[in-house]
Amino acid sequence: MTHGREQAGSTEWPEVYGSFRERPARDYELGAGLRLLREVSVVLGALPVVLIAWHAMNSPDQVPVHFGFDGTVNRDGSPWELFWTALLVWVTCVLGMAVLSRHPRLFNFPQVLTSENVQRLYRLGETSLIWLAFAAALMVWGIAGSLGYPTFWLLWVGLGVMTVAVVLLVWRSATS
Repeated sequence: MTHGREQAGSTEWPEVYGSFRERPARDYELGAGLRLLREVSVVLGALPVVLIAWHAMNSPDQVPVHFGFDGTVNRDGSPWELFWTALLVWVTCVLGMAVLSRHPRLFNFPQVLTSENVQRLYRLGETSLIWLAFAAALMVWGIAGSLGYPTFWLLWVGLGVMTVAVVLLVWRSATS
């Protein structure tokens, strides 16, 4: 009885990694473009946070802090509320994903990791997180747009990039 495996002398089955400790380290290098995008995303997302902080220190006025889908303001608030929102998005979404993207062994994957697919899925997960961090950086610029800067439209661009990145991640991980 073979219990689902081929007889001796035939093709070996790939090793299956059941836990994080069993997973191998990554053995590939990302291209220079993706490495640069990761670093640029962190800096690009930090700039509007600094801009919003400067605005909050110099403006006691109320600023728009919530918008409807049509772009109309439906709530005003303190500029510091806007700052804390932007900072939270930058720390958790931009910086957090940029740091986490360097550790693909920690990711959850939608399929069993084997010796045949682990490096491909690591690369796919790492690439996806880098694009998600970039999308979040664009969204932080969109948040700054509520202060009157002409960047509000970047919120929608960021959401679009995020949607495309997630759809591609799901599709490529399911088809590879």
